[in-house]
Amino acid sequence: MKKVLGMFFLLITLCLPIVSNALATNSSYDNIKVYFFYEEDCKDCEKAKEWLEEELKEHQRVRAEYVKIENNQEFSKQVKNTLQIKKDTVPLMVIGSNSFLGFSSKVKNNLTEAMESYEEAESYCDVISKIRNQEDVKDCMNQNKEIYHPSTGLSTLVKIVLGMVGIGFVVGVIFLVQKKKLLSRLHR
Repeated sequence: MKKVLGMFFLLITLCLPIVSNALATNSSYDNIKVYFFYEEDCKDCEKAKEWLEEELKEHQRVRAEYVKIENNQEFSKQVKNTLQIKKDTVPLMVIGSNSFLGFSSKVKNNLTEAMESYEEAESYCDVISKIRNQEDVKDCMNQNKEIYHPSTGLSTLVKIVLGMVGIGFVVGVIFLVQKKKLLSRLHR
């Protein structure tokens, strides 16, 4: 039993830096922007704006910048062309080089994961500000490629839970092996 407890504490000690690293936020840059493109009479835009303002309370380093499409048509076209967005749907939310079109639970989940990923990243490049300043965005787009991917983006909480499940599995195997050894000694 002492060996099992010893192995458990050893595993916890080895995994603690991994878990604490996953929880830590890098502060090499302070403000991450979510650009929110909207139209005046859009009900989904109103709902999305309310949701985003609430969500931003959980993300201390993320700020929103609201862009009214009617007043910024040429700029909005440039953004859509650069990000290869074919639809004229609003709201459109952009963080780094990731765009989120419309307002649904999937958009909310993906944008939340993207905000977490950008907060955890060592740095990021603001594609929208590059477009606004008429700068080349190619390097910026490449820099952001590794930060967030909707199909593989796992939130920090999911990573921690998966790590704890893995630890539990290892501890369980060790326990069963020790129990089997003890039973074989008793049957001798």
